[in-house]
Amino acid sequence: MSVLRKLLIQGIRSFDPQNQDIIEFYAPLTIIVGQNGCGKTTIIESLKYITTGELPPNSKGGAFIHDPKLVGESEVKAQVKLRFYNASQRSMTCVRSMLLTQKKLTVTQKTLEGALSFDSTATEDKVSISSRCADLDAMLPEQLGVSKAVLENVIFCHQEESNWPLAEASVLKKKFDEIFAATRYTKALESIKTFRKTQAVEIRVQRGELKHLEEKKTKAGSVRTDLGKAKKSIESYTLRINLALSQEASITAQIEALTEQLQEYMSLRTTIEGLQMSLEQKSASYKELEANTVVLDVSDEELECMYSEVTKKIESQGSDTQSRRDERDSLKSELSEAQSNMYSILSEIGHLQAAQASLEEKIVNRLAAVDELCKTHAITIDVSVDGEKKVDECSAHLLDLITGANKEREDVQHESEAEEKKLQLEVDGVQQKIYSFKNTAEMCDTQHGSSMAEIAQVQSKHDSLLVGEAEVRKVELELQSENENLAGINESNSETTYNENAKKKRLELVGIAEEIARLNAEISHNNMQADTRAKLSLKRLELESKQSRLDELTKNAELARWAPNEQNFADKDKRTVAIANAIQVKKDAIAECKRRTKESLNALSSTQMRLKLAQQSYDKQSADIAQMKERITKACGTQEFDTLYSDAQADLHELMEMAGHFKSASSMYKAYIQKIETDHSCPVCQRGWNNKDDEQKIVSKLRVDYTSAPTELLRIEADIRESESRLEELSSLQSAVRQTKSWDKEGKADMESQISGLTRSVEAQSMTVDDVDTESVVLSTELDDLVVLLSSSEEID
Repeated sequence: MSVLRKLLIQGIRSFDPQNQDIIEFYAPLTIIVGQNGCGKTTIIESLKYITTGELPPNSKGGAFIHDPKLVGESEVKAQVKLRFYNASQRSMTCVRSMLLTQKKLTVTQKTLEGALSFDSTATEDKVSISSRCADLDAMLPEQLGVSKAVLENVIFCHQEESNWPLAEASVLKKKFDEIFAATRYTKALESIKTFRKTQAVEIRVQRGELKHLEEKKTKAGSVRTDLGKAKKSIESYTLRINLALSQEASITAQIEALTEQLQEYMSLRTTIEGLQMSLEQKSASYKELEANTVVLDVSDEELECMYSEVTKKIESQGSDTQSRRDERDSLKSELSEAQSNMYSILSEIGHLQAAQASLEEKIVNRLAAVDELCKTHAITIDVSVDGEKKVDECSAHLLDLITGANKEREDVQHESEAEEKKLQLEVDGVQQKIYSFKNTAEMCDTQHGSSMAEIAQVQSKHDSLLVGEAEVRKVELELQSENENLAGINESNSETTYNENAKKKRLELVGIAEEIARLNAEISHNNMQADTRAKLSLKRLELESKQSRLDELTKNAELARWAPNEQNFADKDKRTVAIANAIQVKKDAIAECKRRTKESLNALSSTQMRLKLAQQSYDKQSADIAQMKERITKACGTQEFDTLYSDAQADLHELMEMAGHFKSASSMYKAYIQKIETDHSCPVCQRGWNNKDDEQKIVSKLRVDYTSAPTELLRIEADIRESESRLEELSSLQSAVRQTKSWDKEGKADMESQISGLTRSVEAQSMTVDDVDTESVVLSTELDDLVVLLSSSEEID
């Protein structure tokens, strides 16, 4: 929970611009009491202004700032400063300043640069953020943990605006939406719906791409499987070869060690045999001496002398014998140890021989496996080479095969991509040709219709002219045939019946003459009625055209498709219903295409809007980052910021140490001078000088240092102030440096990736719209053909 600590007010309303008034807030409650007009409301207005940046009502024209006329100045600077603990209990300070300028007739109010700083702690340094590089109006509510709407309308609500709960429903709803942040949830739902639609379109596009990728994946999977199997077999054989080589090396080392032990054993055995032979020789010599011993006849004294001598010899020989026995025992023990070592070595040799046989068998198996791999992959290896070279050659050939397979897979992939691009270009060219052919066909149809109309008019005129002559010729032929019949009858009949027949024929002739007269009258009447003849000729022409159209439609493959048998073709209703159903299906398909086109256009416009917003955001952030980099370059030049910042800190630390040194040196030099003048000895080692000149030189040197220390201290303090200002300037750039680094490391790439993805989505959706439009045009053409076919079908009676 955030806590307000102190508030500084200067130059606000009735507060003096020359003095700073500080109000300290106590926990858990601070009550402000005072007379009217003493500034109680000004404190609340200042809190609202420092936390939200909003001026109180009725404060236009500089009414919120102290009137310059009251202090007799042309300018009054107002400042509000708040110290508080943020939501994470870190001490912070916010400063906002304004300037009111009194001119002759007008008053100008200007907002100066504000600052928000994080106070230094034991683990963190002080960080200051200017209003030029950050939005303090948005940062203060975040640090306080309270929204701006709550600060304005609830906590620091002005008394003139405190009756907003009694306002109209729309105003009240707007206030509550701002307080409870309900608008962002509505926007979030709308953005989710829009995003869902766009994602659905992207999913449909991605599904089409997924099919092609799956086909490529299956091909790559098969190649990868073969490659993996080959790699596994190579790894297994390589491991087996390495294992056999390591076992062979260890067995060879063991054999060499056992050979050395065996040689040592043989040398010990030879030594033991030599010692046994020497022992036998000495025993034989003792026996021979005993056999050759002669009893001497001497006196007791001589015997005692001899006895003592013999005793001495015996003792010496006994000790020698004992030593020989000890040596024999030791040799026996060594012999037994050597025999046990020999037995163990022999058993070890047996094990090693078995291991050698197993190793040879593994080598044979390895060579057999290499031969099998060579047969499987058709690898040719020289038979005369030894096993190791054969294995190396087989491994090299297998690696070449794997490299070739990878290259072939890449070539196939490149070829498929090139083929796909080529097919796409061909499809585009065919679509353009289709559009041109359709336009040409429409122009030909219109020209053909006009030509047919002109032909029909000419034909009707020609028929109207030929109708009368044909009927006259017909009547004349009938008259001629009747005359011929009459002549034949006159010749064939006898004289008795001639009169009767002649009478009858005269009567018939009269009738025929009357008929001829009637026909001539009718012909003349018909000639007079050109209208009627023209209609008759048109009817005949229409009949002939219908007959020819009937023959043509009977041979029409499209119409026959809707009437596959003669019975259906003859049945006009069945034929017409089938074509009408097809027309309805095409209309439904066209309506579906229109719906898909509308959805695709909506998705395309949404994606284009997102792309435009993303591009604008990218451009804005790029411009901001460029300005920050310009500031950093202006402050740092060509040097790195971190190096420059650490050097500035080190320089400041060094200057502080030098200042402390000079401060302590001044008093130390004075004490040294007094010590030398009184004791005439060195104040450090307590030794005197050989002559007075040395002492005077040391004192004069110390006096020079003592007198120059204040000057050096002033110079160092100036350097410290300059270094502190430089360090403060660099500290203000830390946030800009972090933002630029974050932008260069992740932000720029993320934005470019997002823009690239949206661009690809726009292209894909544009292609989808074009495809749907093409499909709609094709369906419209088919629908027009079906409508023409239906009208043709209805013409057949």
